[in-house]
Amino acid sequence: MPSSLGEVLDVTGLERTLIDIVVRPEYSGGPYQVLEAYRLAKSRMSINVLIATLKKLDYVYPFHQTIGFYMQKAEYEQERLDRVKRIPMNYDFYLAHGIRETCYDPSWRLYSPKGFQ
Repeated sequence: MPSSLGEVLDVTGLERTLIDIVVRPEYSGGPYQVLEAYRLAKSRMSINVLIATLKKLDYVYPFHQTIGFYMQKAEYEQERLDRVKRIPMNYDFYLAHGIRETCYDPSWRLYSPKGFQ
C-alpha cells in the first residue's frame, strides 16, 4: 500500500491485527483497550478470515480462547462465537501476562482480571 508520500508500506488486515493484539495486549494498551478494539471491529471483522489466519499462524498457545472471550465480551453474534468454540480447548489460559487477581471463565477455559468487563 503506498503512503501519502508514495512509499510502499507493508500492512496487515483487520483480522490479523485483532490476532496480534491478543498475542501481545501490552503493545496495544492492555486488555481493556483490546476489548475496545474488538467492539469497534465487530461490524467489519470476518470470522472466516480471522480463523483462517489463526490456523495459518499455527500458534502453540491457545489464543483462540482469548479471541473468543473478547468476542463474547464485545457481544458478537452467537454464530461467530460458535465458530471459535469449535476449535478444541485443551488448556487453561490467561488473558494477559501478570494478572494478579483473576476470575475464571470455564466456557473459554480462561483467566481474566477480576471484574473485567
